[in-house]
Amino acid sequence: MDRVKLSKEKFEELFGKHTGPLAETDPDLQEMLNRFIFGEVFYHGKLTDKVRELITIVVLTTN
Repeated sequence: MDRVKLSKEKFEELFGKHTGPLAETDPDLQEMLNRFIFGEVFYHGKLTDKVRELITIVVLTTN
């Protein structure tokens, strides 16, 4: 399965069909972020979705 399809499936699994305001103001940037985060980064390693989300929360709150 290719990364673009995987990224779309993972995004919809986590957030549903909701795209957010970035998709309306800059759809190209939203697509790049989705492909990178949910297609490349999210599938790197063997962590569960729950652990990945917890790590994301920790990183975002400490920055």
